[in-house]
Amino acid sequence: MLPKILISDLNKKKEQRIYEQLERRAAGRYEVFQLTDELAETDFDLILCPESKAADFHKLSPDAVVLTWEQEFTPPLIVSEIDQRLSEQIDKWRQREHSLPAGKNAGLALVFCFDYKLKVRWVPAYLKALQNQGVMAIYLPLMPLYRVPDLEEHPVGPQLTDLLLSLDQIESAISRNIGHYLVMHKYGYHTFRLPQQADDLISCPPHLLRKLLLEIKDYISRLADPTLAVIDCEGLGLETTVRLAQLCDILYVDVVTAETGGGMVARRELARFLAALPSSVNFRVLNEVKL
Repeated sequence: MLPKILISDLNKKKEQRIYEQLERRAAGRYEVFQLTDELAETDFDLILCPESKAADFHKLSPDAVVLTWEQEFTPPLIVSEIDQRLSEQIDKWRQREHSLPAGKNAGLALVFCFDYKLKVRWVPAYLKALQNQGVMAIYLPLMPLYRVPDLEEHPVGPQLTDLLLSLDQIESAISRNIGHYLVMHKYGYHTFRLPQQADDLISCPPHLLRKLLLEIKDYISRLADPTLAVIDCEGLGLETTVRLAQLCDILYVDVVTAETGGGMVARRELARFLAALPSSVNFRVLNEVKL
């Protein structure tokens, strides 16, 4: 999904000129809009406007970055300068929302969600967002097979179970062979040929799952394309999940606010979870990520 940029100025002729020139320069990097009645409820990612209108536009899109002509630019307004500033902000936006770890071409992101319904919606949208950003996504579901979203069975070829057995039997690094276990999903991301037994992954010894993540991390670090391996955990013990998250670059967790018994347990477990994470893991609130 491309960032949505709103252009507004008190001088409507100048606004139209800036809009038209930015639209030509966008080149698939962002979408540029002028405010109309139809777009009044659109969630914009970045807004360029006069300082006198900043508060109003902040109410329109509370999560948007608002840049004012008076504070951010030196007159006369030059469209190339505006485009450059937009590019800088888009880089920050992508890094904040769903990009790779800072300064890296590859990384591991672990998703742990207390709200199953939220995760079922969020994970496919996240994988799609990575693809739109030009990032190769590798999806690894660590859960019972009947919980895997958009499950596809690929009976021909080496399966993830075979890889885990190899990791248990072979001491030397086998990361160079991981590509043999990957297939392209119909929705465009890469995933593993999954085992036939529904509980093979959640019953796997934790030390093998950790070894699997380390091998994946080594594999993607040698790929030419920007790559993010998304580890989707469900049904594993909390201690095992924490140990896996410690190996990752990014952790996505939902924050439960409900004042219920389950909500209190979720917040208590989340506090334990975060306390065990090293500073190298970038913690992100899943609920707050716009896709």
